[in-house]
Amino acid sequence: MSTPIDDATRATVRQLAKGGMSQRAIGRQLGIHHSTVARALRATDEPDAPTDEPQDAPPHEPDEPDTAPPPPTSGAPRTPRLIHDLPGWLIQDLNILTDPVTGRLDEPVARTIHTAAEQRRATWRANAERRASHPSHDTATAQ
Repeated sequence: MSTPIDDATRATVRQLAKGGMSQRAIGRQLGIHHSTVARALRATDEPDAPTDEPQDAPPHEPDEPDTAPPPPTSGAPRTPRLIHDLPGWLIQDLNILTDPVTGRLDEPVARTIHTAAEQRRATWRANAERRASHPSHDTATAQ
């Protein structure tokens, strides 16, 4: 039996799929099975999608010319993406901690995660600076 999903999750699935994310990656991120993602996408296909059947009406002439989206090098900010896959339990925990209306993490939770990330970044920077200031140490340990 299939697992039903709500309209908000279905909208998120559509948005992530339009962004180029695979069905399996969407499933991992949302904590649902990839076949549920596929069903959600099939059920929400755009009704005005092009078909091979001939149309009776002539094509619509737009009032204004279509403009293409800006190329990735246009300076538009890019959406951050995960580098590594997260375990399903962590994705489910994060989904539970988000506000169901806004989809955002509660401020104390977001602040705690950000603080932990900043501490990790500081450690990485310190290690990189230490390696840069002592390059002979790294080559000696690599041999």
